[in-house]
Amino acid sequence: MAKSIWITGDTHGDMTRFSSEIFSEQKEMDKSDVVIICGDFGGVWNWKGETKEERYWMDWLNRKPFTTCFVDGNHECFPRLSALAEEERYGAPCGIVRDSVLWLKRGYVYTINEKKIFTFGGASSHDISDGILDGNDPNWRQKAKRLEKQGRHLFRTEGINWWKEEIEQDPSIYARGLASLAAVENSVDMIVTHCAATSTQAVLGMMQKDRMTDYLQTIHDTVSFQYWFFGHYHMNRTALPHEYCLYEQIVRAA
Repeated sequence: MAKSIWITGDTHGDMTRFSSEIFSEQKEMDKSDVVIICGDFGGVWNWKGETKEERYWMDWLNRKPFTTCFVDGNHECFPRLSALAEEERYGAPCGIVRDSVLWLKRGYVYTINEKKIFTFGGASSHDISDGILDGNDPNWRQKAKRLEKQGRHLFRTEGINWWKEEIEQDPSIYARGLASLAAVENSVDMIVTHCAATSTQAVLGMMQKDRMTDYLQTIHDTVSFQYWFFGHYHMNRTALPHEYCLYEQIVRAA
């Protein structure tokens, strides 16, 4: 087995699915083989900086025989991702967590093992219905405890475990995505995102659309693709022909 591409869903910092006991196919892999995570990677998470636990798992991933790539989700520490060193890999800029642990950025077409793959991470959080606290407020911890005592646990704290960059704020990044696709005549082998296009999301019973899902809908309606993989919804399901929601499963895409 050589030069394969595998796709999986949200990891949220838990990399144990990539153990050789669970993901036994890696025994025949080398660094030319690539595993792509569809967002909510969570391996670069603590807002204060890399912890001992993060360092352990990122080094562990880096020692794996394959190369790990990920798009960002909504549960990421965006300031730390943005601070990563950047190198061109697979024909476009990547954030470098480790030499073989790479962030595939929004709005680029990467050529991985002869497959053109468009990536656009990000999504709206679904676990903030109890509000977003201000991490700069000196009383945010007390407010968090008050909410928890009230049984209200669906809240996040900006700058601690939530960032507005979960939804792309920069119009130029949306434009970059469309330009990258136009440069390959709006035809790619795969699309890898965190959330789905608005119409695909509706098939899954997720009716709340937003700026991101509508942007992906434009791509859905104008771009030719063989496969579209996404995470976010914590299910393993075929949404539409050639469109797949992944969670724990690791599937071979090429």
